[in-house]
Amino acid sequence: MRFIKPILRLFTARLNIKSRNVLMIFGICVCLSNVSLYADAAIFSGLKKSLEEKTRTFRMDNGLRVLMMKREDSPTIAVYTKFLVGSADETPEIAGTAHLLEHMLFKGTKNIGTANYEKEKPYLEQIAVWGKRLDSLRIRELEIKSKGEEPSPELKNQIEVLKRRFSVLLELHHKFVISNEDNYIYSRNGGVGFNAYTSNDVTNYQILLPANRLEIWAKLESDRLKNPILREYYTEREVVLEERRMRVENRGMGILREKYMDAAFPEGHPYRMPVIGYEKNLGFLDLEKTETFFKNYYDPQRMVIAVVGSLDFERTEKILRNYFGDLKKGNPQTLKKVAEAGWSGPKFVSVVHPSTPSKIVGFNKPAFPHPDDAVFSVIDTLLAEGESGRLFKKLVLEEQIAQGVYCWNGDPGDRLSNLFSIYITNNQNADQKKVENLVQEELDRLKTELITSEELFKIKNQILGGYLRALDDNGKLADVLSLYQLLYGDWKELLKGYEELDTVTPEDVRRVARKYFVPENRTIAELNPPAKETKGSGN
Repeated sequence: MRFIKPILRLFTARLNIKSRNVLMIFGICVCLSNVSLYADAAIFSGLKKSLEEKTRTFRMDNGLRVLMMKREDSPTIAVYTKFLVGSADETPEIAGTAHLLEHMLFKGTKNIGTANYEKEKPYLEQIAVWGKRLDSLRIRELEIKSKGEEPSPELKNQIEVLKRRFSVLLELHHKFVISNEDNYIYSRNGGVGFNAYTSNDVTNYQILLPANRLEIWAKLESDRLKNPILREYYTEREVVLEERRMRVENRGMGILREKYMDAAFPEGHPYRMPVIGYEKNLGFLDLEKTETFFKNYYDPQRMVIAVVGSLDFERTEKILRNYFGDLKKGNPQTLKKVAEAGWSGPKFVSVVHPSTPSKIVGFNKPAFPHPDDAVFSVIDTLLAEGESGRLFKKLVLEEQIAQGVYCWNGDPGDRLSNLFSIYITNNQNADQKKVENLVQEELDRLKTELITSEELFKIKNQILGGYLRALDDNGKLADVLSLYQLLYGDWKELLKGYEELDTVTPEDVRRVARKYFVPENRTIAELNPPAKETKGSGN
């Protein structure tokens, strides 16, 4: 049920004029009647039937799954391609590889992004050799320094000479590179929103196109998977390293969240891996290992394509089978399982950084899907949804010791056990202990006081209202449909959440609070700016 906030907003899809009117009637009924969300089973059944009629799926012989949803609002389509690979699939030595690979797959193929691949190829081969050699020398230098010793003049000279030669080689190679050629082709054909993202669980690639340009997309993207060239690898590696500095080292919350995950999960848990990777190893990620990572995880068996918009089912299936049906299966890769016993107990970490003081309070919880997840969604909304959220009212409006409060149910992912996290941005000079105590008071209140049926009904309507008001576009639909098809095997799992939501009772909220919001299940992380030196200190 975690998906209700923020991504599950499916019913806002205008499947057709009739279903749009049904949605309007359904929303009015919910707002005006203090009854079950699904008291009119016929309405929900009609919505579900309409979705199912507009959606088809198929699986190719190589394991690739395709989901198609027809929406006739405009002659456009959204195509989202997801792979079951994220930072959770990495080890500490290759942390950041999934994200770097996402960057690299925009660098082209043997056919795209190059002026002449055959002439470019010798340069790529030499870059791979010299890049590996330079990394080896730099690692040796760091190892010597880590022992408190000074690298020899010979080693320093080797590094400097190879750096200069490598720089010249990269410049010579660059004359073959046609940057962003795929983006140019898409733009010329009316494509917008060509982008990608990597999370702990998945990697996603997306584009919005005129409906009659699907085959251009299929040609480009199948070529990307069949003939990828990780050109400009060493240059892009530095770009990602700088991205990490900006997002983590230079931002207190980035550091705090990383420390929070380390404390909340046991040694070896896949959710300890930050998506961006670690500074110490990003600059040494290996080209060959990145290519191997691609072969292992960009497998059609770990892949879902979602096409949403003005489409013909038969034509779409024919095009996709033609271009993607011959993708080769790889060797199955499994996510590392971690024993969850023996790592309970209250955990605390503190970070000093010249940033806004902040606090994270989190509690370990099971992987999604789980029967209690709908209850966590209710608690999420109860505590932090808008100005009516209990924590927002207490910390921001009444006590005025915080600037904002946000809950994340399913932090940082859903494939494994995860966290219910409360993020608080404090006001300057706020008492961290007071913030912590006020948060705990509200959580304890859930354990002792039943929320009223009226309050619960209002919360359910808030969740459903957000669902109905959500952005109505092909992209949002393709994103969430592909996610559910990939992670849970069937996009229809999406619909079950609302039936689960309707069954949540005040007693469920109290039960879940008592079960999970306990000290042995808690992690607290806090960020404080450096203490100001008093006048005359140091004398």
